[in-house]
Amino acid sequence: MINRRIWFWIALFVLVSSFSTAQRHEFGINVGGVNYVGEIGSTQLIQPRHLEIGLIYKRNYNERIGLRVMYSRGKLSGNDLNASELDRLQRSPSPLSFSNDYSTLGAAIEINYVNLPVGEFGFSWTPYIHAGVNRMIIQDVYFDPSVPSSRASGKVVTVGIPFGVGVKFNFGKSWILAAEVRPQFTFSDNLDGSFPNLEKKPTAEQFSTSLSSDWLVFTGISITYGFGRLPCCRD
Repeated sequence: MINRRIWFWIALFVLVSSFSTAQRHEFGINVGGVNYVGEIGSTQLIQPRHLEIGLIYKRNYNERIGLRVMYSRGKLSGNDLNASELDRLQRSPSPLSFSNDYSTLGAAIEINYVNLPVGEFGFSWTPYIHAGVNRMIIQDVYFDPSVPSSRASGKVVTVGIPFGVGVKFNFGKSWILAAEVRPQFTFSDNLDGSFPNLEKKPTAEQFSTSLSSDWLVFTGISITYGFGRLPCCRD
């Protein structure tokens, strides 16, 4: 039911926007690798381990600035055997590991370094930056004492702040290929089960200091198709 509602609102938003404004739009897919940085496993910032895939819609206000809405799903995991820190490799009773599934729905501002004339014949490209906010649904994971693998109990909602840089290419008049790195700061310290709610799980093990939240890092590409305003109608 939740997935059907998301698809409905995305389709309605695109349809209404295309009739209510003369601005150009883009719609396509987003795919790449994602890794987590937290209290378990490797602490390398960019080390894609799992697939993230999603849908992306963009409304370009001009050739430099646009708004994008994106829905994505993915998986994250960590294992102390992949860590380089001795305290994680020698953790008692044994190295810990976890896995978690997530979905995100959010919006971001995208700013091109130079004008990107979507809808014109010819080849053009530009670096860009982006920043936004996500609503993130994750599994509520935790660890039982002396058990090295995580367990899940329902789902919880948190907020993420994605930002980053990328480069995009406009080819074939209306096709846009973009590659980006997108770190995401989350308002949760329990993507990995290290800081569970002890009121809900009084027997769970808590080993995070809660001084820093967990991060996700996406590295991948998007392919979108531009439609809406015709090139001859541009201001």
